[in-house]
Amino acid sequence: MKAELGRPDFRSSHVPVKSRSKYVINNSIRIGRKSLAATCLSIGNPHTVIFVNDFDFDWQALGREMEHAPIFPRATNVEFVKVLSRSKVHVNDWERGAGATGSSGTGAAAAVCASVMLGRADRKCAVEFETGSLTVDWRAKDDMIELTGPVQYVVTGEYDWL
Repeated sequence: MKAELGRPDFRSSHVPVKSRSKYVINNSIRIGRKSLAATCLSIGNPHTVIFVNDFDFDWQALGREMEHAPIFPRATNVEFVKVLSRSKVHVNDWERGAGATGSSGTGAAAAVCASVMLGRADRKCAVEFETGSLTVDWRAKDDMIELTGPVQYVVTGEYDWL
């Protein structure tokens, strides 16, 4: 299945992220006592991308701490990204309001867009998650993000309106 996710928006005021800079692209941000290099963008929802060399740290605790940090007035999703090659990245995703998830379409898009902005990956890139992989193509011709991946029906339910 393919889906267009729109265009990424790196403007700090649109993410939103509190910053004196118009953009937070590989900028140092303070989270508690830590200083982290972060790239913040909106894919219709706020994302903060942190590049890592490995996942040998408690990324879930850091994601939880970052989600509601004062620098993010509407909270943020956090993607921890390990670049494997110019055409493949691995992402561990912390979703605002949900916690650690096995994958995320907008998280995959944010990871690739941030990787491209920093010259670490190509515009068309495979994104590996715990639960599978997706392909993100941030098209140069129109700046649109196209997501391609498998679709699987996982749950059904009913809701009674009162």
